[in-house]
Amino acid sequence: MGGAALLILIGLSILSLYIFYRIIKAAVKNGIIEARRIINTPPSGGEQDGNRIAQINCPACKQNYDMDYPKCPNCKTGNPH
Repeated sequence: MGGAALLILIGLSILSLYIFYRIIKAAVKNGIIEARRIINTPPSGGEQDGNRIAQINCPACKQNYDMDYPKCPNCKTGNPH
């Protein structure tokens, strides 16, 4: 009886490890896919281009202005960045 119980315990342990491996593998794969998506996404407003100050788009009035301004010069909405 002790030998059969040990074999069942070993079998369940191996099954648990395999399930854990599959979960980790899926999480890593999803992380790699997400990282590739971020890398391949073109930059949005707020990125610097050469010597120019980066421009951002005001969420309230949709006007572009320099990223280093604390507020939108047009509508005075605070800089979200």
